[in-house]
Amino acid sequence: MAIAKLLHEGETVKQLRNTIRYNTVAKEYLNSPDNPRLLQAISNLGIINISDPAAYQDFMREFINEITLNQSLSSNKLQKKLYAHEMISFEDEDNARFSQEELAQISVELLSDLYDMENTPYVIYPQKDSGRLHFHFIRSSFSSDGTYQRVKNSKRAMRASCEAIELKYNLTLTGKNVSNAIRPANDPMAKVMKNRQLEAEYNYQKNLSVAKEQDSPLTKLKRKSYDLLMEDNYHSEAEITEQHSYQQALQNLAENGEVNQKLEAAKKTIFTLYNSANDEDEFINLVKKQGITIELLKHAKSGKNKGIAFHYQGQTISGGKISSSMTLGKIKKRFPNFIHTLEKPPSLRSTHKLQRKMLDFQIEQINKYYKQRKNNANDDILIYFGKKNIAARPYNYNLRLSSNKDLIRFGPSTPNDHDLTLSISVALKNGWKGATLTNSSPEFLKRMMKVAYQKDPELLFFVKPDKPHQLTYADLKEIKGDLTFDELKTAIRNNLVVKSDISILVDAMEEQAKTTEEKNFYKALYISYPIAELDKKTSEELKVSKQSSSFKPIKKTTNSSQPIVFEDEERQLVLNDIKNEMNEFKPIKSKCYPKRNNKIDTP
Repeated sequence: MAIAKLLHEGETVKQLRNTIRYNTVAKEYLNSPDNPRLLQAISNLGIINISDPAAYQDFMREFINEITLNQSLSSNKLQKKLYAHEMISFEDEDNARFSQEELAQISVELLSDLYDMENTPYVIYPQKDSGRLHFHFIRSSFSSDGTYQRVKNSKRAMRASCEAIELKYNLTLTGKNVSNAIRPANDPMAKVMKNRQLEAEYNYQKNLSVAKEQDSPLTKLKRKSYDLLMEDNYHSEAEITEQHSYQQALQNLAENGEVNQKLEAAKKTIFTLYNSANDEDEFINLVKKQGITIELLKHAKSGKNKGIAFHYQGQTISGGKISSSMTLGKIKKRFPNFIHTLEKPPSLRSTHKLQRKMLDFQIEQINKYYKQRKNNANDDILIYFGKKNIAARPYNYNLRLSSNKDLIRFGPSTPNDHDLTLSISVALKNGWKGATLTNSSPEFLKRMMKVAYQKDPELLFFVKPDKPHQLTYADLKEIKGDLTFDELKTAIRNNLVVKSDISILVDAMEEQAKTTEEKNFYKALYISYPIAELDKKTSEELKVSKQSSSFKPIKKTTNSSQPIVFEDEERQLVLNDIKNEMNEFKPIKSKCYPKRNNKIDTP
């Protein structure tokens, strides 16, 4: 197995010196005479004597000068990267089969597939401080003739070079050399937690030694006497303070370790569910059952999808940290309808049962810039913009019309106004009298109502939301401008406006009321009288209510087991009598209306 990583790139000589120092100076908590940081240094510029510090520093000074000289030979000043710092490692079985020098040469050959290593200055640092042999490379970004040694998509290119080297030298196979099987990612925190624990232990022992060295003559005498007479050792206040700090550090590491273990368990769970799921619906449902939520990450400016994250018990895990096969791009490749299923785009459903069935539907008859295709799985009609490549991306449709023509779903991409207008036209073509909008936001509802009104002012309320009280009065004015009395009344009766804005609509109705009937309707709403409830009463209830001047529901007084039935004409006459009686109502001259109640009874 060969693993190659580009750790970082630098633009200044100061950064280059710091990188050389990083690979030279030992980590106090990790290295020791038995585990040195600097094992060897290999370069194509000559032999490096690491046992002589002065000679080593002279060589590194010349190495830096050579890199800066190569950069000065480049005529393109936009090529600013001065050097690159890379790491290459191999599996333990490969380390046992090859010597350190052989693996170093294989590493150079691996990078030679990407860069002109023969003419590019570099230094190789073999290291074992992490418990496994690996190689750090510091190389110039410019060859000896000033050619820029940098490739696009270096991570992918390095992966391809690693796979080629594995086959050539019969190393442990990884990547595409094994299969396209989904593989979980390694635990990136295991090494970090191990190093933090070693660092805490080292700092504790170091601080204890410093504390003992600061003992006063009296404290030293106490320590000797205590150690001779007592079984336990003497501890000064400084030592006790260091012990408490060390215990707190261990406790913090233990808590972080528990969090890391939970995250790793969640990663394995998500990975297992993803590997076993047959489609996107199954994967999303299985993840939700485990209490894990999925979030699509968006670009701040464009709003386009840029990644995927999983949330579990307050922790966030990116898809790529679970497995390289669980980035958003890889998930979409395996499950083409993943985003569409996850976000549940808005859809339109006919509010009435269709009385007629379309014998044949052709989108070209509605809009010549669109084309359609039948879904053989369920006979749905998929509608695409004419320039889309259906064969390459069949799931990227604009609209989806159900086989019985009573449901329109929007495609995976955010629909534009042309798609919204087309959905209204498709609904009308199939005999819809109204549409219910589901899985929508208030902003999307406003867009739908706006395009419907622009298509035909009579279609202002053609689309209704599945949830009440979504728009504000300002939204309605943005859609149409000033609304008529009947439009305001419809907005209230359809529960379209948020409750806090209903009183604003009532005030607007007062301004729009022209006829006596409209004024009385407004007065009824002003005193919170539920005029809309009149439409729900039976003819018998309306007649008794008129006679008793009360509009409360009454109990049935008939002794017959059969309900009394009135013709529609008789019921309408009763309604007209009630409205005429209300038209005779005259307000008090002082215009002191009853105290207003902002809560409006809506159906």
